[in-house]
Amino acid sequence: MIPVLTAGQMREVDRFTIEELGLPGAVLMESAGRSVVDAMFESPALGACSSPLILCGKGNNGGDGFVAARWLKERCAPGWPRVLLAGRLDELSGDAALMAAAAVNFGVNVIELTDDTLHLLAEEVSACDVVVDGLLGSGAAGAPCGIIAGIVETVNEYSPPLVAIDSPTGVEMDTGAVPGDSLGAVLTVTFGYEKPGHRFYPGRARCGEVICADVGFPRQALDRAGCKLYVCEREDVRRGLPSRRPDSNKGDFGKLLVIGGSTGLTGAPVMSSLAAMAVGAGMVTAAVPESLNNIFETKLTEVMTLPLPDDGAGNITADAVDKTAGFIDAEMDVVALGPGIGRSAMTAEFVRRLAPRLKVPVVVDADGLNAFAGKAKKFSSFGGPVVITPHPGEMSRISGKTVKEIVADPVKAARDFSASTGATVLLKGPPTVIAQESGRTVISPTGSHALAKAGSGDVLTGVIAALIAQGTEPFAASFCGAWLHGTAGELAGEVFGEYSVLASHVTEALGEALAVVRDEV
Repeated sequence: MIPVLTAGQMREVDRFTIEELGLPGAVLMESAGRSVVDAMFESPALGACSSPLILCGKGNNGGDGFVAARWLKERCAPGWPRVLLAGRLDELSGDAALMAAAAVNFGVNVIELTDDTLHLLAEEVSACDVVVDGLLGSGAAGAPCGIIAGIVETVNEYSPPLVAIDSPTGVEMDTGAVPGDSLGAVLTVTFGYEKPGHRFYPGRARCGEVICADVGFPRQALDRAGCKLYVCEREDVRRGLPSRRPDSNKGDFGKLLVIGGSTGLTGAPVMSSLAAMAVGAGMVTAAVPESLNNIFETKLTEVMTLPLPDDGAGNITADAVDKTAGFIDAEMDVVALGPGIGRSAMTAEFVRRLAPRLKVPVVVDADGLNAFAGKAKKFSSFGGPVVITPHPGEMSRISGKTVKEIVADPVKAARDFSASTGATVLLKGPPTVIAQESGRTVISPTGSHALAKAGSGDVLTGVIAALIAQGTEPFAASFCGAWLHGTAGELAGEVFGEYSVLASHVTEALGEALAVVRDEV
């Protein structure tokens, strides 16, 4: 897992390393500035970097910029790099002042930008071949203002290639929000650990390629920071996959019931069922409205069906609760509840009355979630572990938060709902985040806009339920399932083009996604 730290947690890492372990801040700053220069010359996105312009603020981010300028001095054209300081040298303090003095002593040309000299900025920006942004850093919040806003406006007018130190100016790194004008980088070099803004839009789009440089923070500093946000990697997914013995039979890989379907939405449970089979579930049954059963019998060759009482128009009724619960108690290891189940009042009542009867793990999606709109506390009525997989609109309906609030801070939205209900919450992205009741949260880094198609979520539901059926713990099944689903979407995009991917293509690519995890391709 890749740790992701907020600005506050990063400050604790700095403080612990400097104050309690005794590593001077100047040593960390030196390592940070040099790593920026190394990354610049290794990046294929940049040219020769022979005439770089360094923008420095008055804090430690600016100090990193002064270190970078000193190291660039020996590698650039005569007269370069140049530093534009947003203020005066005598306003600097601490390590930033130390590094600024060293840069001046090494012959770096420093221009102090004030209201009286701001007119020089355009000339300097137009003459350089790359800008290095060391203005604010990852702890900044709010839109740029004052002289910083003027710098941002001018740089954006010329749009030179830009390297951001830690974060592009104008991006709030705790959430990825961009509340005003911002700089956009082709390369961002951060230090020690990534921040949320490197992963969440719209900030993510302003960061370009992100390189996380090791500047010497020890593991014990991370432990002190209390990190609870991580990015899952392929190795994490590999460890989460269920093992398969050569002497196994279908009973060893779980029995899964998909409950869903209604008039006009028969495809959803089909896609969930086939996806579950594609990632290894031993046996899948689709519980569907009895008036539509012939459709499912025709479409699902490898999947059995369980016809449920309905109203004759394709809507499952509350009369189906006893039959469904009895079948699950006798036969099933996990349930996927909701794909295509519809929004009729009688079906919503069926879902809510069934919930306390379910003792096995349940993955709830789509209209299974909508049955709990305005009734979030009822998620605690489920008799077994619950995974929910909402998109922001569904999350809004069940949580009472607005879509705007949810999208602005999806980590908080997922954590809050998980803490209040006990459910594992998979909030669809980009990127998708998965939170459990303890607050531990995982970001799935895979996927693309190829997955922005109806039916994609039904595939994901089947994948997660199938992993649980095979013995993977629900939280791990959720982030492993999201990773596999995203990878399958990427693979399908390579074959069909990202515009043309269908949900069925994603299901077809799941086998290759599993092979990627297992190093079989």
